[in-house]
Amino acid sequence: MTTRAQPFEQLLLECVDEGLSVLGNEPRQAMYQYLLTICSLPREEIPGRVADFVAGLRKSLGGASKVIERIILRKLFQKTGSSFKETIDTEFTEYVADAKRRYEILSHRHGAAEDSTDSARSKKGQITG
Repeated sequence: MTTRAQPFEQLLLECVDEGLSVLGNEPRQAMYQYLLTICSLPREEIPGRVADFVAGLRKSLGGASKVIERIILRKLFQKTGSSFKETIDTEFTEYVADAKRRYEILSHRHGAAEDSTDSARSKKGQITG
């Protein structure tokens, strides 16, 4: 699992990078170029335009895009501390939204736990309460 301080959008981009890396470095770069040129989708905008990303991926790779999608989703759920369970009729965008929701819930809980621990420490870092 990754650190919770990292924004979800950055985490998603890392998972996209890792998922596309199974194609190799040059094909991964070619995919980003394709998305930029054909779909007007820069890499940095993928987290905000997940539907456009998956549409471009499917347009370029056809049925093989499903394999890459699953790899990205498995990595994403793993890094958010959840397990990926594939279900029929659930779209890539829905899985990403679910992972984001789970990530934000866990981040909120983690942040709240840190806040309560921090407030109970003295200046020397000793627990006072």
